[in-house]
Amino acid sequence: MISPRTVFTAILLAPNLITSSLAYQWPSPQYDALEQFVVEGTDHIGLDIGGVTRHCTHRNPPTASTVAAEWVRLAYHDMATHNVDDGTGGLDASIFFELDRAENVGQGNVETVTLDFSVSANKYVSRADLIALGVSWAVASCGGPIIPFKGGRVDASEAGRLGVPEPQQTLQSHTESFRQQGFSPTEMISLVACGHTLGAVRTADFPDIVPNGDTTFDTTDAYDHAVVSEYIAGTTANPLVVVQDQTFASDLRIFSSDGNVTMNSMNSAQAFKDTCTTLLQKMVNTVPNGVVLTDTIEPLPVKVSSAEITQVGSQLILDVLLRLTQAPNVPIPPNRSVKLFWCDARGQFTNCNGRTNVASLPVVETAVVSPITEAQGITLPTYQFAAPIDAAASVSKFWFQVDEGDGSPVQTYDNGGQGYPIQQDQVIYLPSISSFSLGSSGGINYNLVVGVRTESNPTSATLHAFDKGGVGSGPLTDITVDLTPVTISGVASGYKAYTATVNRPNISTSLTADFHVVIDGVTYTADFKQTLNIGDSPALSRTLSTVTTIPS
Repeated sequence: MISPRTVFTAILLAPNLITSSLAYQWPSPQYDALEQFVVEGTDHIGLDIGGVTRHCTHRNPPTASTVAAEWVRLAYHDMATHNVDDGTGGLDASIFFELDRAENVGQGNVETVTLDFSVSANKYVSRADLIALGVSWAVASCGGPIIPFKGGRVDASEAGRLGVPEPQQTLQSHTESFRQQGFSPTEMISLVACGHTLGAVRTADFPDIVPNGDTTFDTTDAYDHAVVSEYIAGTTANPLVVVQDQTFASDLRIFSSDGNVTMNSMNSAQAFKDTCTTLLQKMVNTVPNGVVLTDTIEPLPVKVSSAEITQVGSQLILDVLLRLTQAPNVPIPPNRSVKLFWCDARGQFTNCNGRTNVASLPVVETAVVSPITEAQGITLPTYQFAAPIDAAASVSKFWFQVDEGDGSPVQTYDNGGQGYPIQQDQVIYLPSISSFSLGSSGGINYNLVVGVRTESNPTSATLHAFDKGGVGSGPLTDITVDLTPVTISGVASGYKAYTATVNRPNISTSLTADFHVVIDGVTYTADFKQTLNIGDSPALSRTLSTVTTIPS
């Protein structure tokens, strides 16, 4: 099968390439969530996490080090708990519980954990996955190679073993530390160079090494081989090489440990790129025994970013967001027409038997791009449909046609010929009539509302709330509560309201909810619904699409 990456590359040459060649099938909730981070750099509510390191930026207030350097350092420090002798530790977010250790000294680690990676983990993307993603984003943002990313890491609930080498330790100690982490002496030399092409040693963290101010490892912010070339040329100012007290010259001891053979072999842009791509990928994929990573998350050239039945005002709608891919320096065709087609799930015209529904005039915007996507010069136009529907007909599946308006063939995107399925319509999330309120004992109540089909009588209706935000051990919220029927005005025709309340100490950006109803012994689920944008949130506003029907 052709990989999504192959198609994503080919689409730069042939933007109309259809997605039926992809092995991927929608929906794939974990893949979709991970792919959104890789391609757009955003979490499930659109928070631009990847953008924190965009353009190889320095943290504000500015320091000599870049955010990218902090993210790569954090990932290594997290992975350093791995022990090849017993299979424990690795990149598992145990660093969240290890910041008070001397080996993890540094405001950069603290800021990365508490400011950057503390709010976006969820049921499909772990904290450890975010840390690994940070390496891919960081390297790309500074002009380096694209580091392939896999998901599926499992978060630790406590600190791991000590394992990060410290500058004052001996070469023998460093070599043993890297061996336990799974790296050979040659890989140790290369990985240190791959990490120390970014960043600086901070006076606040290591006053004995740089007493007179933060000092960078090389003369560029870019992810390049300057750290190697300057070392080989004898012009380096790397503080872990030229430090006055050679007790702290750990880079010098490591780099020269094989007579500079490895450093000389990396002293070209291509050799450095190839070596670091391999080793950084090995680093982020070092996980505890028993953890099975996903396949590499490849970007999707055509993606249904979201699709659900919900309501705007009291109007039931099919709410769909389509994301396309635009090649570098190629403008969006001014005459492009994108149409949404769907079949009824109920009634006279079930499964397009005699009639097909068509929505046109979507709202066109451009999605945020991650540092990975930005580095390739790719843009992501999106097409938001809010198609009015009738509960009596509902929706079984949908697909798209894209006409570039330039005489080229119209392209159909239909999930490999199967259509994109609406898997159930028995329970639908209604964020626009959900609300916040003050809890009677303090905190914030999330009053979440779903619609259940009027003719259905659930024997069980529950809400599962999950929040992996913060820096503590385990989820902040991980509870199941009953949904109860309630009379609420404004619920779309064909549905009746059920509600449940979740109390939190404060408003959370990362709380999600799954809604389950059991009807005639069958469980129906509205999965992974955000709870930040509810009530009259502008994020819920929609422009209704124009809908017609055609014979089929």
